[in-house]
Amino acid sequence: MRFVHGLGIMAGVLAVSLTAQAASLAPPQLAVSAAQADQRASCNFTAFVQETDPAGLNVRQAPGVSAKVLGHLPPVWRNREMGIFPVRIEVEVVAAQGGWFQIQHARDNPDLTGLPARKVFTGRGWVSGAKLVVKSQASKAYARPSVRSPVVLQLQDGAFDSDEMVRAGQLLACSGHWALVAWRRDKLSADLQAQMQPGAGQGKPPARFQGWVNQLCGLQETSCSGLAGQD
Repeated sequence: MRFVHGLGIMAGVLAVSLTAQAASLAPPQLAVSAAQADQRASCNFTAFVQETDPAGLNVRQAPGVSAKVLGHLPPVWRNREMGIFPVRIEVEVVAAQGGWFQIQHARDNPDLTGLPARKVFTGRGWVSGAKLVVKSQASKAYARPSVRSPVVLQLQDGAFDSDEMVRAGQLLACSGHWALVAWRRDKLSADLQAQMQPGAGQGKPPARFQGWVNQLCGLQETSCSGLAGQD
């Protein structure tokens, strides 16, 4: 009986060892776990509202679709006849929890529309990350919010701040001045898709690529200069 018991202990130790070894060989974990998603993270950057519904985006009292609606943010504005690029409502992101983001100081940009500023809810509230995009001047995306973590995506053309990359993105999580972004492959040109090799920074579903980016720019119409890499 002692011999059998000893074999059982040895098997358990071996299993733990193999599990740890497999974990060390696993690819970088990009998505936040369910436990991490439930925790509130502190964030600090500007994002843009990617809403196409004419009714606008609901700003809620708490993170969740059942929370009270406090106000609304206007949808993307575009003058197609003049070929003007889309103008999005700008918001400050201060926290995140479970795919929802706490925002404040929402504002329109009348300098870009040439029209009076649209009415927006300017207080603090929560919106879904599915309706937020960011503009990053980084040239690399990482497995974790640190420049010392593995690089999962790198664009040959440089930064992630092109209109195409911004439009294809969706905010998943954030930490300080870092944002975890998922880019929809079907919204990218063949050239950009070719740069995103299968398996590199690939999220779920397979049609998305994701990674952490910093150097987040709060200007829609031009590049932010002097944004250094941060960790």
